[in-house]
Amino acid sequence: MNSGEPGKVADVRIEVGTSGYSFKDWIGPFYPEGTPPNRLLEYYARHFPVVEINTTYYGIPHPRVFEGMAAQVPDSFGFYVKVHQDVTHKRENLEASLKQLHSAVAHLRERGMLRGFLAQFPYSFKKNPPSREYLVRLADLWGKWSEPLFVEFRHTSWFKPIVYESLTNHHLGFVNVDLPPLPRLPGPTAEVTNGEGYVRFHGRNAQTWWGEHGDLRYDYLYSEAELREWVPRVKEMGKKARRIIVFMNN
Repeated sequence: MNSGEPGKVADVRIEVGTSGYSFKDWIGPFYPEGTPPNRLLEYYARHFPVVEINTTYYGIPHPRVFEGMAAQVPDSFGFYVKVHQDVTHKRENLEASLKQLHSAVAHLRERGMLRGFLAQFPYSFKKNPPSREYLVRLADLWGKWSEPLFVEFRHTSWFKPIVYESLTNHHLGFVNVDLPPLPRLPGPTAEVTNGEGYVRFHGRNAQTWWGEHGDLRYDYLYSEAELREWVPRVKEMGKKARRIIVFMNN
């Protein structure tokens, strides 16, 4: 299967993409030399059917930015957009941040390219009463919009059947992750809580994961054997999902 060709498990559509697309060190290895910044996504979309937009975590751009993105890709292309750090890390200005983000991506929604959103919570966000209440508040606010919100946890305290059930009840998606085998980091799962499977591969750099240089933690090349470990999990997810999205963040 080529990168841009969706695969299938039974009758389930599987789409693979990357977390972000605009990286200088990709020019040469992936993008042809001389590709201008405003043509990177156009080239990317020839090889992948979906992309995860992570820059929105740091700042929400002007709507024109997303209009420009939409102009570079085919109508069938899908965007998954990460929510701002105010929502997941600072946990302040929640409603204002969500409204600003949804306003910014309105053109993607109008074009039918907006597939969903990602809320990546930090390791420090542990399962306790205040955190659970915050998630319920987030889910209630999210009910104003039609696109699904997928939640990624980094602390093992969330990886429990009762949490998966709660996410289902609140119409929130669950993100399955591949991480280094370290204490208190979650192991691999095959959960689907909203009808769509979501997997993120972060690499297995155990030695650099807690280091000072955060960019090094994701610098990892998976072996074919490591990727094959996920075949049974994807098949299991396929029993509960109408579509499975896989993003490489390494």
